[in-house]
Order: sequence, then C-alpha cells, then structure tokens
Amino acid sequence: MIRLGLLGLGEVAQLIHLPILQRLGDLYTLAGAYDPSPSVSKAISARWGIETVYDTAEAMFAASDIDAVMVLSPDQFHGRDARAALKAGKHVLIEKPCCLELGDLQSLSETAEASGKVAMVGYMRRFAPAFLEAKANLPALDEITYVRVRDVICEGPWYFRQTDGVVTPENDLPQEMLAAGGALRKQMLDSVLGPDTPAELRTAYTVLTGLSSHSLSAMRDLFGPPKAVRAVSIKQGGTQITALLDYGHFTALYECMIGDVVRFEAGFEINTRWKRIAFEYPTPYIRNLPMTLDIQTSTENGNSLTRLGPFHQDPFDVELRAFHAAVTAGGENRTPPAESAPDLALFKAIIEAARN
Repeated sequence: MIRLGLLGLGEVAQLIHLPILQRLGDLYTLAGAYDPSPSVSKAISARWGIETVYDTAEAMFAASDIDAVMVLSPDQFHGRDARAALKAGKHVLIEKPCCLELGDLQSLSETAEASGKVAMVGYMRRFAPAFLEAKANLPALDEITYVRVRDVICEGPWYFRQTDGVVTPENDLPQEMLAAGGALRKQMLDSVLGPDTPAELRTAYTVLTGLSSHSLSAMRDLFGPPKAVRAVSIKQGGTQITALLDYGHFTALYECMIGDVVRFEAGFEINTRWKRIAFEYPTPYIRNLPMTLDIQTSTENGNSLTRLGPFHQDPFDVELRAFHAAVTAGGENRTPPAESAPDLALFKAIIEAARN
C-alpha cells in the first residue's frame, strides 16, 4: 500500500486521478494533499476522504506517513516540486510535461538518480492497452513506409461539463504565487525560444509541451526520435501545428488542431507496403471508453482486417499500477524524467523549423 500525497487538486486531480485512485484502494491510500487554494483543498479533501490537508507543500513532503507524491502543480513548477519531494525521500509521479526546458529537466534527472527513489512521468497514453498491442505488433523499422500521428481535438470542458463539475478557487489563490508562476513560466519559455519570439510560436510551444507531448513521446517510444524536422506550419494563433518528421526512409506526419467541433481524433496510423496498423485514443475525460487496434494485411490477391479489443482498461489505471509496481516491487519505470529530454529537443526543433 502506497500512502500517496497529492500536490495540486485542480481539474486533472478531480476529474481523472482521484476517481481512479479511489478504485485502486488496495494499492493506494489518499494520505494527504496540498493545494494553494484553501477553498479547493477543503471541498476536495472532504469529497474524496483525503486524510490530511497540509498548509504547505513542504509540510507534506516532510510528513513521515507519505510515501509518494503525485505532482499536479502548474507545468513551470514540476521540476522544482518534484526535486523537493525526492530530496525529502518521496517517490514521485509527475504529470506531463515533466519540465518546460532542458536545464530544469536535467537538474530533476540528476536529483532523481541521486535519490534512489522512483521518479516517473505521467505519459499515460503509452500505457494504453491498444498502444502496447501496437508496439508488440510493430513491423521492423526498415519496413515502415509512412506514419501519421494525429491530435485533432475538442478540449476537455465540453465533455466534463456534461458528466461532472470542477471545484475552482474562490478568489483565494495567493497573488504572489500567481505572479511568481507567471514570471517563472516566461523565464523558461524565453530560455528555450528567446524573448522576442512571436506569441503564436510561444503558444505552439505550450501546445507541444501539453497536448502534443503525449503523441510525440509515444511516437518516439515506437520509432525513436526523428532524424530531422523537414517542414512545419503553425496557424490559428499556435493551436494548429503540422510537421513533417524525417525518419530517413519514411516520413511521419504530425497533425495537431484544437478546435470547437466536438471530436477527439488522437491516434496513429503505421504503414508498410502490405500492412497497416491503426488505433485512436478516446477523450480522457470520460472513463473506460473503448479502444481498438486494427491490423490490416494485404497481398496481391487478398486482404484481411483483424481488430484487437475493444480494450476498456483506462490508461491512467495502467499507469498507476505501473507506478505502484515500480515503487513496491522494483517494476520497470518506462518513463523516468531523463527519458523526456528527446521530447524537449523535438519541441524546440519544431518551433525552429517554423521560423524558417
């Protein structure tokens, strides 16, 4: 049993992690939480039976009855918060993106290595059963002819407004914390992109580190990092990104668009001369929606389609079970912080290609 502390009780905690953690009561105890909004802390701890609400993150990190911390703070604080928890002797599960810039990530990776504790990044799509089946059925890389990776979605609020509510702060977030967070985020983006980078490209980098990090990390898990970024188009204020990623003998097309038409087209299509593998992720804001994996095989005289699934196990459920196994039984940690470095390099390369 892992005694878990939650750092941040916002939308993702309320709608995704807490419902799943409650179902995994044989693996986790909700031992504590900290959120900078007292009104959110009070409401959410009461609703979900969280044992202790701490006045500061540092107090939670220091608590002897906390084994691990889930870092759900704003992106710019992930590295800082995870380092503090690791130095206090806690294991950490860090929501994506792990960090916004490489220096912060390298510092976190070094701290994680020195601590001897499990530090795992929450790239939950890489734990989806259909993704794992695709990886198990992946053809040899030299046989692949074309890959399409797609994130064309409507954002979460359209979905969760129909299924649940989100408790938001009652104007009680510390203003100094908000100011410091904004300044730190700007500093990090300036260090990666340069202070004079147009707003459209800054927004695109935020999309890449947020939404796109799932798909591009999964792409790298399957094929490794691309050799080069050949062309990029960024439109719609940074929320539409199209990139041609060069793998030598094949090209991967990445398409991203955040819009208001209600759809969630997030998935992969992998082609060889005679085979096609394809799957799509459902929105994470509705629990246990099915995923399938299609494997189409053609010959000169025939054609067959095999469908694996539907798989109903939630990717977050698989992820949390993997974290538990890594902490308690030495199970494999597939997504340590250091493993995110190629993703940050790719995000920056995409922005640089868009400048040209």
